[in-house]
Amino acid sequence: MRIFVRISAILLTSIIFAFSSAFAQTEEDRTYVLSLQESIEVAIESSPLSRSARYALIASQWRHQSYRADLLPGLSMTGNAPNYQSAFRENFNPDGTTSLIYSRQSNASVRLSVDQPIMYTGGNLSISSGITRLGIFANENTYLWSSTPLVVGYTQPLFQFNNLKWRNRIEPLELRIAEKRYVEAMEELSLTVTQRYFDVLLSKINLDIAEFNVAVNDSIYNISQGRYNVGNIAENDLLQTELQLRNAEAALSQARINYDQQLKNFRLLLGLYPDTPLDVDIPEDIPEIAVDESIAMSMARRNNSTSLNFELQSLEAERNLDQAEKQSSFSASIQANFGLNQTSENFTDLYSEPLNQQFVTLNFQIPIFNWGKQRAEVNFARNTQRQVADDIAFEQAQFDLQIQNVIDDFHLQRDQVELARLSDQIADRRYEVARNRYRIGQIDITNLFIAQNERDAALRSYIQSIRNFWISNYNLRRLTLFDFEENTVIHHSL
Repeated sequence: MRIFVRISAILLTSIIFAFSSAFAQTEEDRTYVLSLQESIEVAIESSPLSRSARYALIASQWRHQSYRADLLPGLSMTGNAPNYQSAFRENFNPDGTTSLIYSRQSNASVRLSVDQPIMYTGGNLSISSGITRLGIFANENTYLWSSTPLVVGYTQPLFQFNNLKWRNRIEPLELRIAEKRYVEAMEELSLTVTQRYFDVLLSKINLDIAEFNVAVNDSIYNISQGRYNVGNIAENDLLQTELQLRNAEAALSQARINYDQQLKNFRLLLGLYPDTPLDVDIPEDIPEIAVDESIAMSMARRNNSTSLNFELQSLEAERNLDQAEKQSSFSASIQANFGLNQTSENFTDLYSEPLNQQFVTLNFQIPIFNWGKQRAEVNFARNTQRQVADDIAFEQAQFDLQIQNVIDDFHLQRDQVELARLSDQIADRRYEVARNRYRIGQIDITNLFIAQNERDAALRSYIQSIRNFWISNYNLRRLTLFDFEENTVIHHSL
């Protein structure tokens, strides 16, 4: 808490908020003082980015549900009513001649069918039942009924591309990728919140420094005026102190604008109202996190959607090759139906003693000559598959290298925080010594300003080192989807 103590001493007009779990409250209003972890939790709960990620996952789940429904039997009803026709039609006479007669008739039909796709063979099994009524309107109206109480049919493609079988391999993988991408989106949001959090914190530190520098430089300028009046310093030193004061006042105005802009951006990211009173805390407690390189690499390959996407690309290339090969060769299909049917002028007799109905059809297609199109399609798919394999191998190596670099950076940042903290303490002490020596006239104004600038730079560098550590931490979490502090795989529920 040394930085807060120092800033509080610098800013005599600042309010020290009593920090509770999520916010602090005064008598007049309530200002939310968020820690880094609390900011991340707020963003995951209410940020527009988190809602977008949730909707993307929900959409993928519904798409997978649609695929699952394609594997189950479906019940459908088809029919038409009424279907009325009044027109001349051809009539074939017994003597072989054709004449035109005028007729009026209508028909209505309804059919219920249950269809079950067979995933492993690519066939389709159906069970159906239907009824039809034909009405002939002449001098004496006639009605004919026809029924198919039960028809069992099966269609089996031969040597053809089985799209449903490939979907059974690809669709579950796409859902797993969507689930992993949702977790990655939450960790990406955590990383973004961390960056914006420290943007606010650094702008706040800069504002604190600017206000302190105005107060100190105003004091130094008054001291310099007194010394100049008694002839202890030259006019050049007096002008230098005045220039430093004016520069500090200009820096203060800019710091206030920057701080206000960063707060607005931060509120927007968290999904808060634009006028929400908000402040941030300095996360000085740096946890001791041990990262084993082999575990990190294993978690990244197992959990990250990138590895699953490599598998998906490979499957899609394999599917495209299979489709091209099947479409370029001999293909056929067998369709067989067996059932019962009956016809009657009376509806009550429609289901009495139905007769058998069956037929078998073999359809085939043999490509003979098409100027080498099929061969070109197969070669295109085969070479695309090889290209995808090489791309995946290279991208996997790049991904492994990225993980290695992030691990190395994480180990470095933990040490950098401690070094920056020590440098900040030294620079702060050096400035206090320089200011005391200036008051008693042992050093000139230039050396005092040098010590002041070094103190400001050291404080900014310390906050920046903390920022780099947490960014590195959440970047590692995002890539591995593993919490090395808790030693658990990261999960985010909807």
